[in-house]
Amino acid sequence: MNDTLKLAIAELEKAQSIAIVTHRGPDGDAIGSSLALALLLEGQGKEVTLYARIEDIGAPRVLEGLDRLVRPELAESAKRPDLLVCLDCASIERVSVPFIRDNLDSFHILNIDHHESNPRFGAVSWVVDDASSTGELVWTLAKAAGWPLSRMIAEALWVAVVTDTGRFSYSCTHASTLECGADLIRCRVRQSFLNDEIFAKAALGVMRLRARAYASLQIWFGGAVAIIRLDAPDYAACGCSKSDSEDFVDIPRAVRGIKLAIFFYRSREDESSTHLSIRAYDPVSASAFAALFGGGGHRVAAGATIKNCSVAEAMERARAALPAFLAPAPAPAI
Repeated sequence: MNDTLKLAIAELEKAQSIAIVTHRGPDGDAIGSSLALALLLEGQGKEVTLYARIEDIGAPRVLEGLDRLVRPELAESAKRPDLLVCLDCASIERVSVPFIRDNLDSFHILNIDHHESNPRFGAVSWVVDDASSTGELVWTLAKAAGWPLSRMIAEALWVAVVTDTGRFSYSCTHASTLECGADLIRCRVRQSFLNDEIFAKAALGVMRLRARAYASLQIWFGGAVAIIRLDAPDYAACGCSKSDSEDFVDIPRAVRGIKLAIFFYRSREDESSTHLSIRAYDPVSASAFAALFGGGGHRVAAGATIKNCSVAEAMERARAALPAFLAPAPAPAI
């Protein structure tokens, strides 16, 4: 057990009241790891508040325990916790609860994350940027602390790990990730049911939205870049929200031979901003491209938000930045 993990466990064991927040538009890793940690801490007799809005979740809503979610707007009137845990937040700006995000200096923070762009904020920051997922980190923490895993906790962690590893297929999958998966299966997770809910099933409106995304596919720069786009009217016409398109970036990512895939979208929940979901193949870095627009993430997967910007404007800005970004580095002088 490394020193930072020991400090993280000590912070959790010392605190009696704990609030948990994750990033905006929580994906499977964010909500799965957050729910699992909340259940683990409740098992240790802690008073836990998990702030998230269920309609914002971009993961299957069949997980047991989601009734524990507390709406973010209630944070302002709540008593300050002994400890605030930020899970899977690549930056302070990504924290999903506005009141907490705007008053972070007044909280004692434990930061647990796996994004390489994380600035290591908080009193204690346990960031492992080569970990497969924050879910795997929560599993590691639970095993190190000797906290037992119930089936409900294991299923939350399963959703976290399989979504961020693409069912253990992405390059972030390590031997430890497979060991984590094996341990969760020993806890009797319903892996077939959960995998079907995550990867094989969708509402009719989501299927129609996906069709619009496929129809928008464009190839830029001689096949180096593939992009798709969706705008607020697309979401409205299909009766969908931002969370329904969580994995749509896999559409341009699947084009053979590309180096960079970008999904530009502006949802009806936030028509003032355009979001970029970015995926990259070596030697291109998704996080480096996201950083050009104030975003961040991992080398292979990242994101950014451009405020007060239409989808068309965001596409123009990205396209203008790409020639210099994709240009090969100059050969070293001899």
